[in-house]
Order: sequence, then structure tokens, then C-alpha cells
Amino acid sequence: MIKKIILWTIAVLVLLVIVAWGGYILRQQESYKSLVHKKSKALLTVSLDDILLNQFFNKWQSAPKEGQDFGKKLSKLKDNGIDIKANVFLFALEPHPKNFYAFFQLKDKQQFLNFLKDVIQVGAVESNLAPDVSYAYHQPSKIAFIWKGDDLLLSLGFDLDTKKEEMLQLIQSKEDRITIEQFISRPSTLTGKSLRYSDISTDNFIELDLKGDHVDVSGEFFSTDWNFPKEYLVRELVSAKYIGKAWINIPNSQLKNQLKQLFSELPIAADSIMAHLDGNYVDIEILKNKVIQADTIVNYAVDENFETIEEKTPYETKVPEVRLAMRGDSDMRRFLPSKLFYQWFQKQDNGFSLLSTSKDIDKLNVAYNKTAELSHVAVHLVDWPNEAKISPILLLKTIASDITVSLKVVDHNRLVLQGTIADYSH
Repeated sequence: MIKKIILWTIAVLVLLVIVAWGGYILRQQESYKSLVHKKSKALLTVSLDDILLNQFFNKWQSAPKEGQDFGKKLSKLKDNGIDIKANVFLFALEPHPKNFYAFFQLKDKQQFLNFLKDVIQVGAVESNLAPDVSYAYHQPSKIAFIWKGDDLLLSLGFDLDTKKEEMLQLIQSKEDRITIEQFISRPSTLTGKSLRYSDISTDNFIELDLKGDHVDVSGEFFSTDWNFPKEYLVRELVSAKYIGKAWINIPNSQLKNQLKQLFSELPIAADSIMAHLDGNYVDIEILKNKVIQADTIVNYAVDENFETIEEKTPYETKVPEVRLAMRGDSDMRRFLPSKLFYQWFQKQDNGFSLLSTSKDIDKLNVAYNKTAELSHVAVHLVDWPNEAKISPILLLKTIASDITVSLKVVDHNRLVLQGTIADYSH
């Protein structure tokens, strides 16, 4: 009797798994009927069902912290009156997009209007753009909606206030829409991870896969214009007690021009430094500890003979210990700053010019490694000081505790991106 109960229980569980898996497959196939513009330049794929499944299975491994349970957050958004499939395909009409669009069908217009008001908190809906067309825009959320009948176009991006006319054209021209399976021969390649950005003309992509307590980052980039060396000599950076560290090789003029533009924003001899940066390599380390720098405040006073005299007051201050290294020729050291925000001390080693806020730079033992990585970045975001106002890092700090990303050369014209964003509930 007990054996029969066990067998029946197993059979029911197997049947439930088959039904659930079949439903998952059907929802995947149904999502491939989603519409995109036939001249799309890039796609942003959000695999909603996979995100929910990842969150469900990872609960068995680690308890979600506040803000980490994406499945719970997504379930709160389900009562929106929109027919949302297993995968959402957002398309862009520009090669380097700042905005993405997605077509949906409205299944309950009143529920959708309540969603705009109560959840998105849109202030007003415009109904005078064109006959039977309505428009709503919420600038803080960088989101806009336009709908005609049951056809809805959603837009996400940074300059949506200039895209109203383009959205109107998109919602009115049905002949420019095709399904994702007509646009891509194998749409399943777009849905392997939680989030994927795909460049249509080059097949380059970046993927994010949400896990229980981290996000895996991956990607591939290819160009016939590239000719990267397969091996690089880099300085060995610290492995512990750091806030951030990074290095980058600059093997082509495009990257070098971008670095030059960055240097040009600082009060340094950018042109001269770049001219002597023949090694095409730069790195940085920001350590957790601070160092003491001595300086002098100069004031001017009038003595008893009514003559102006200098009064020098020495003082000490604690500053972050930061190290910079650049590979260049022997003349580059003449153009490196001795004071920029902090005092900088120099050391020359094996064709590398090292700068440090610590006067003990001469005692630093410098080692070098050979690698196939074009660049590498690691930042302990939880330790990043708020007073160091680098906007992208401060933004990441609100959602993550650590980030590690590397760009590796796998062929002379192909790069692979790998990385991890840890504890995005922070």
C-alpha cells in the first residue's frame, strides 16, 4: 500500500513537472510572435520567465535580502493591463542607442490607466496627438507610453522628451512591424540569459544573468578593423585591501583618443603625456588605507614696519593612498603632475612611470605579468567613498557591493567580456 502511494506521488510530481515545463516552452514560443520594427539596429531582450525561475531556485541556496527578490518585485507589476509574454524584445532604431521601444497589446485599458497613475505615477495623459492616440511620459523613471486602440508602444531611455513624434509614427505604421522570429532566424539565441543586448549589424552582444546573490556578465565583440596582440605585459596589482583597481592596454588609436579626451579634462599636460605614452598602458590602484601628506599654508601679514611678510604654517592631512602607472618613454616623467588634488611622488621602473600619493613609493616592489586580458576592473563598491563623485560608480553602488569585469583577447579581431556584479541587493 505504501509502495503504491509513493509511486502515485512520484507520478503526480513527474506529471506536474511535465505540465509546468510544457507551459514554459509554450510561453517561450508565444513570445516569438512579439513585434519589432523591421529596421531595428539593436535589440534588448528581457527574459522575464527565466528571471522568475532563477529567483525561485536560488531561494533554496540563499535567503534574499531586501531589494534582492526580483521575482517578488515583478509579481507586483503583473496587474498592469498589458499582455506581457515570457520574453520582452525592445528594439532600437539607432546604431548606438539611448532609447529602446517595445510593442505590446492592452488586455484591460482601465487597469492599464490605473497602473500608470498608481504605480508609474504619471501626472497626466495627453489625448490630442492624433485621433484615438494617447501619450504618457514619466521623466524620473525615463519611461514613456503611447497607445492607439489596443496597440501599445513603450519606450525606455534618456532623451524621451525628444522622441514623441517618432513614437507617434511607430504606433501609426503597422506595415513596418514584423515578428521577432521573422527578424531573427533563431530567436531562442536571444533568450539564454536574463538580459541581453544585441547589435544587429555586428552580432556583438552583452548578457546579464541574474543569480541568487550576484549577476554574471558576459559578452563578445568582433570587428574586421581590429588587430589586437594576443599577449600583454601588465603591472601586478594588489590582491587585497583595495577599494578599486584597474588596468587597460590601448592597442589602437580609437582607444588612445578616448583616453586623451579623458586626460584633457584634467589640469595636466595631456598632449605631452599622450605623445610619450608609447607603451599604451595605464593602471590605477586605490587602497583602503590613507597616507599622511605634509603641506604648507602661506599667509601674508604686515609687520610693525608696515612691510608685507610671508607666514608659513605647516600642516598634515590624511589622503587616500592611490597609485598610477603608465608605460612610456623616459621623457614622459617630465610632464607628470607633482600636485593634482593631492601631492604625487614618482618612481621609474622598467619603462613604467609610477605615481603615488605615498612618499614611500620608492620602497614599492614592482612585479609584472603577461596576460591575454586587454583590460581588467575590480571595485569594492561598498568601500567607495561618497565624496569621490564619479557618477557611474555611485550609481552602481546603490545596487551592488562589488564588480569585477575583464576584457580578454581570444583572437586578433575578437574580444570576450566576463565579469560579476555581486550582491546587487546592497
